[in-house]
Amino acid sequence: MNDVIDRVLVALNHRDLEGFVSCYAADATIEDGYDRVVARGHEELRERYGPMLDASPDLRVEVLSRTIAGPFVVQAERVDGRGAPEHHIAVYLLEDGLIARERLLS
Repeated sequence: MNDVIDRVLVALNHRDLEGFVSCYAADATIEDGYDRVVARGHEELRERYGPMLDASPDLRVEVLSRTIAGPFVVQAERVDGRGAPEHHIAVYLLEDGLIARERLLS
């Protein structure tokens, strides 16, 4: 079930934009902790994450912990390679083997 989460992390760590986008449903959303949609659908994912991946040759996302609850995967992550190390919680909703919704809490 969390295979797609592993794939999205591999894609980020290899700065593989199309591999990253392919982990999301066509109408997937990424939201912040305040219900604000920061990207909706594949094109907006490319627009938001493409420049970040290009500008971050040392990007590394590391899983600190993972909990699975039904269709949800809750993960603590550390992000390096974009300045000071960042920590956040990612809550993924999986549907049909893809990420339908992601909420980033930081």
